[in-house]
Amino acid sequence: MDLNEKGCLRNVFWAEAKCKATYGYFGDVIRIDTACLISKYEVPLVVFAGVNHHGQSVPLGCGLVAGETVESFIWLLRAWLTYMVGRPPQTIIIDQSRVMQTAIADVLPRASHCISLSHIMKKVPEELGGLHAYEVIKKVFTKAIYQSSRIDDFETAWEDMMLCHGIRDHKWLQTLHENRKHWVPVYLKDSFLAGMFGVILRERELSSPFDEYLSNHTPLKEFLDGYNQCLKEIYQREALADSESRNPSCMLKSRFYFEMQLSKIYTNHIFAKFQIEIEGMFSCLSTRQVGIDGSIITYIVKEREVENMNEAKDYEVTFNTDVADVLCGCGLFNLEGFLCRHTLCVLSQNGFKEIPPQYILSRWRKDVHRSYVLDYSCNFIDTKNPVHRYDNLYKCTVKLVEEGRKSYDRYKFTLEALGEILNRVSLQDHNTL
Repeated sequence: MDLNEKGCLRNVFWAEAKCKATYGYFGDVIRIDTACLISKYEVPLVVFAGVNHHGQSVPLGCGLVAGETVESFIWLLRAWLTYMVGRPPQTIIIDQSRVMQTAIADVLPRASHCISLSHIMKKVPEELGGLHAYEVIKKVFTKAIYQSSRIDDFETAWEDMMLCHGIRDHKWLQTLHENRKHWVPVYLKDSFLAGMFGVILRERELSSPFDEYLSNHTPLKEFLDGYNQCLKEIYQREALADSESRNPSCMLKSRFYFEMQLSKIYTNHIFAKFQIEIEGMFSCLSTRQVGIDGSIITYIVKEREVENMNEAKDYEVTFNTDVADVLCGCGLFNLEGFLCRHTLCVLSQNGFKEIPPQYILSRWRKDVHRSYVLDYSCNFIDTKNPVHRYDNLYKCTVKLVEEGRKSYDRYKFTLEALGEILNRVSLQDHNTL
């Protein structure tokens, strides 16, 4: 808790043991969701969230802040980082907030930070709606963002938009262009985003796992009262997805062994997304070698355009034959965490039947045992697992507190009993030593 000089509460941070354990598996990319502050919710909630192996948003810590100030965000980020034992994520996705950008630069200077693409796209009607030929500008704006495969393509499309519509002096667009390296997909190909960025058009970007439990007018007390139930439902949803992935019912859509291989490894959600790339291989018209430099071969994969079947687009793919490294200009592996159709075509042409192991990320696997997962269908507790021990003891203690608060006599008895238990536990530690 953060108190001011008068002892009044300003900011609060909290997290469960599960958050720290979950972060160990899915802490490479996090989303700091401040939608409650931007939309002036009654609950001034900030949520640290990750994405699990089912593509579900999972909590990694929460905060309540007195206001959108650099000081509040710095305090909250430091509290969160301390709880995570000083291990920063690779990438942080935030809303378009200068104060949050400043706080991240102070507390997490080495982490890449991206500005939420969905947040920017939601603001387009508000910021550009009053312009002449708004619908045309919106279409050009969207195409420049989503269909530019090279930086030069984006810059040319942006400059043409400025000139054709006379909007070079538009303040919001100027700010966007200044920050383009933090939100335009073509600039983010070197940042691992684990599918959290909503790069694919019409795909919703993941945000807070509490979205469905919180609205503008939800009172703070109501949210906090229901918080544990929210968590239970979030983890039950993950447990259900685990069960479904262990018993997959998906149909294969090709004869490529890539598909068969990953159907046994990926969770259902990730495999379904990968199947789109398998199907996309049939849209790739040709794969031709255009250069060779030692062990590195360069290919051009020509793919038929989805919107115009009479047109095709070229994608450059480099392949290192010594170490089976493959890299495509579309950048899908970093954006989504699995190989694209263009690299699959190159691998297939080089006689590969299986995906090289370095491109099968453990964060998407269904066969990795994750220590924070409890089986909600039974009372089994793995006593060798510290997270399970904490979770079970915490539940028992909460029940004890609820009973002890009901009267003064109960309170006094509970307090004395807890003191005695604490002494006995401490003595046990001394005896062990």
